[in-house]
Amino acid sequence: MVRFWLLVACWFLPLWVQAATITAEFDRNPVAVGDPVVVRFSAAGVVGGEPDFTPLSKDFEIQGRSQSNSFSMINGVSSVQTVWELTLFPRITGNVPLPPIAFGADQSQPLVLQVLDQPPPNTNAGASAATDIFVELSAEPQQPYVQQQTIITQRLLHLAPLQPQASLTHPSIEAGKGNIQQLGKTRNTTLMRDGRNYQVIERRYALYPQQSGDLVLGRTTFEGSLATGQSQFDPFGVAGQRVRRFSEPFTLQIQTQPAAYTGKYWLPAKSISLNAHWDTPPDKLKAGEPVGLTLAIVADGLAAEQLPKLELKIPAAIKAYTDQPEFRNENNAQGIVGVRQEKWVLVAPYNGDYALPDIQLDWWNSTTGKQETATINAATLRVSGGAAAPAGQVTPPPPQTEAQPATPSPAPSAKPQQVVADSLMPSTWSTNKQIIVALLLLWVVLTTAWLLWQWKHRKSAPVSAKPTNVALPQQRNAKTALQALATACKNNQPQAAHDALVNWIDVGLNLRPALIARLREQANPVLQAEIDALGVALYGRGDSAWRGEGLWQAVKTFQPSAAQTPAKPAGLAELYPQG
Repeated sequence: MVRFWLLVACWFLPLWVQAATITAEFDRNPVAVGDPVVVRFSAAGVVGGEPDFTPLSKDFEIQGRSQSNSFSMINGVSSVQTVWELTLFPRITGNVPLPPIAFGADQSQPLVLQVLDQPPPNTNAGASAATDIFVELSAEPQQPYVQQQTIITQRLLHLAPLQPQASLTHPSIEAGKGNIQQLGKTRNTTLMRDGRNYQVIERRYALYPQQSGDLVLGRTTFEGSLATGQSQFDPFGVAGQRVRRFSEPFTLQIQTQPAAYTGKYWLPAKSISLNAHWDTPPDKLKAGEPVGLTLAIVADGLAAEQLPKLELKIPAAIKAYTDQPEFRNENNAQGIVGVRQEKWVLVAPYNGDYALPDIQLDWWNSTTGKQETATINAATLRVSGGAAAPAGQVTPPPPQTEAQPATPSPAPSAKPQQVVADSLMPSTWSTNKQIIVALLLLWVVLTTAWLLWQWKHRKSAPVSAKPTNVALPQQRNAKTALQALATACKNNQPQAAHDALVNWIDVGLNLRPALIARLREQANPVLQAEIDALGVALYGRGDSAWRGEGLWQAVKTFQPSAAQTPAKPAGLAELYPQG
């Protein structure tokens, strides 16, 4: 038995004392930056330890690793060979060194890999492999202004079919500052270039630079496999030539705001429009009753969050309340259309005419390269049905610009919101004071006499039956409002539908103030969606696409809340119930 183990030891003794020789080689050289390369380490003999491939991670990405062992005996001489194969993706271009790899006390020799920007010519195919599949970035415009929307287009062009298991990274900002977001979904199309018909995978992004100077988009990476057909050994079709491609870094020159621009806010866009909508025509207002005013900014090329608050100058005698603005962004392949909407409630307590000045917003037309101004024209609020303004307050005159648009506005001392008492000169104050005191005394005397007459008249008059409420006129008004709404929806008229809906909220639902926002709070999701669609038609790009059938059906099936209370007299308290 002892003699047997001595023979075994003598048999394997040459393996233990044989020194390991380690060689390294690439399967090809040069290689493109987006293509894999296989490096093979071969050890003839028993190595002193497991290999440490950590040094390769600096300039290479390790995607695969395998190991195989073989044993042979020739003329009584035995040998062992171990092979390690690694699939590497170069991270950089140029002459990239492959450092020595330690195998315990042994190590491999160093190598140098030539990494090209693009694949080398394929002489067999007669064309460059670089043009078979590649990634590119483009921008429009390439020299935008700060905060101007720039459309970034990313394309992957390929001739051979691709396996579905593939990835394409999104563009990212490598240098400079800005915000970028994808527009819509990935699009598949075809493109003819240099006489070759490519399959194209395309994405679009909206980029908003935040500072002037160079803005650099880094490389975007495609990684996948070319489809080579299925076989019995590849039933799922996941095999194929593995490829990786990079786009070139893309640099944009961001311009600063033009010195000639004089607007308060820097707003570069393709177009900007202002819209105003009154729940009740401004020349038919009732004293003490609230009226809704909706203002909207629609900007093609700006996000809603970039749009400023509109400067609405309210006359001093008018009480005004506003809520938080609403923001909406509509995305499409051409970019972003931002909509900022502000809702106001105005209340005029006394009769008279009140001047509401025009609203202006300066912006920069990125198409023409010129400053422009969007405007909401001035309006005159004509209020009736109430009391005249008390002493010390005078109804402001209507704006002069309606009759003479070219005439400059009056001096600041004649602004409509100023009352007469503010413009009196000190030299006339004593005389006016005496007149005011005399008028007050006369008013007290007349009021006292009228109250005494009313008391005597009621005392002598016979007691009459308490009048009953008549609901029929209101019912007829509600039916009329619903009929008007049905007609407007049938004819696809968004403005008429809006007005009829507000009237129905007033006389049919008894909501005060009669605002669509109050109805939306009680509406189900279907009616809420139809109300929002009506708002887009009124304050968006146009009303040609609006269809009223959905709104009419949602209104017909609407069930008011059981806890709804009858309307209170119009006033200011319920506008701020916690005040």
